[in-house]
Amino acid sequence: MEKLSFLQEKSSFHMRYPQQSDLAFYRWFTEQYPQEAIGWYHLGREHEARGERDLALAAHRQALHTRPGPFQEEARQAFQNLLRERQKEAWRRRSRLLLGSLLFFYLQFVFSPGLLTDPLPAVAPAQAASESMAPATMDKPHVEVIAVPPSLSVEEMKSQVRRYLLGRRPALEQPYTVMIVPEAFGLPLFTPLLFYQPKEVLGIVKYHPSSRMVLSEQWFAQPASYQTENALSQAREAFTREQMVYQHIITLRNALYRHYQQKGALPARLEDLAGAYPGNSLPQIPLPPAEWGMTSYAYHPEKWDSALAWDSLPEVLPLPGYPEPVVPLEPMQLHLFQASHRVELRSGSHVIRSHPIGIGKNQATPNGLHTILQKINKPRGHDNIYGTRGLVFMPEGYAIHGTNDPASIGQNSSLGCVRLHNADVEELYSFVSLGTEVVISAMPASADWSNPAPFVLAAGPEEETPHVVYKWLH
Repeated sequence: MEKLSFLQEKSSFHMRYPQQSDLAFYRWFTEQYPQEAIGWYHLGREHEARGERDLALAAHRQALHTRPGPFQEEARQAFQNLLRERQKEAWRRRSRLLLGSLLFFYLQFVFSPGLLTDPLPAVAPAQAASESMAPATMDKPHVEVIAVPPSLSVEEMKSQVRRYLLGRRPALEQPYTVMIVPEAFGLPLFTPLLFYQPKEVLGIVKYHPSSRMVLSEQWFAQPASYQTENALSQAREAFTREQMVYQHIITLRNALYRHYQQKGALPARLEDLAGAYPGNSLPQIPLPPAEWGMTSYAYHPEKWDSALAWDSLPEVLPLPGYPEPVVPLEPMQLHLFQASHRVELRSGSHVIRSHPIGIGKNQATPNGLHTILQKINKPRGHDNIYGTRGLVFMPEGYAIHGTNDPASIGQNSSLGCVRLHNADVEELYSFVSLGTEVVISAMPASADWSNPAPFVLAAGPEEETPHVVYKWLH
């Protein structure tokens, strides 16, 4: 939308609602036109003017994920400026803490010289045992999957993949593997596809970033089957394991971030995210692979920095054994594309899952930005019409749920709710927490995505509401 049309919308809004503020208009506009960057940009600037920096960052971030248009570049610059300001503020705060600590130790040195000669306290046996049992930092086999244009010759692929390798992961010390797959509709090229399930592979390269050398490579005369090609077995197994851990971490980080947004603080324990209805952000807390010898993922709520918010979560909940993605993870969102009857679970530019959906007839499913308000296991309705899981995103009876009519998926047949196959809604229920954003658009889906193995956390009876019969707009 051009600026003139935007200003006309604003003028018309204020004529209809003269008592409403500009903030109210920007919120209304982003609900009506969620794919227009101009609305999110002005909403962000309004929050900036009010000193609401976290809300401003969220609005500018949303503008970056809209379709290309006016003010998207301005939103990018505003987003980066806010990030720089927040990082400077965090640096100043840490500098003050460091100076205070140095002053403290200096005074200790000046006035308590005996501290330098006192023997070190003995470590208690129990403490020594617990320290020896702490798991060491693990370096796991890292695998990346990238898409390239299949029209390239093998020599062109080799040259461009080497160029990609030289420009990425300079901080890594251990070798890693890259699988090269053919481009599909909507897939970003030469960008790690964290949650993609390849069907065919064009080549596989092992690279050592420290020496900047290709250790080995194999290119297939014809695209090889990802599932059956023996040469891919080790990389396939390692990539599957890495995907699982990434899924665990993004699920937990998103739940922690949404918990902070709703309650103003992180939970004391990860287990607090898996409570009974209505506080059931997650069905269960995902656990690391058993062979790693870890009973849970490391959680350091004391490292949370409210000024950095989401950007401090890699320290709060570190990614064990693997490098942080080149393209950073972001809070998860559900993107519903009504024109193509698809829902995509996304983390910024990363597509995590894509599933077919059924939507409302006569445009009954509301476009705009919504939020997961409730999560219900086995929601009751006549003839099991809501399937096995329900995610309420508007209080007026709109929900994302399963179905007892699989043939309705891909159709405009509901009164406004969003239907999925039961297996698919169970997967989304496992990923998303309370507070996760839902973006509904009339546009078609952005990518031809291939999902990896299902990720489902078992939901228990404490997440059921057996005495409630729902009357959603199914």
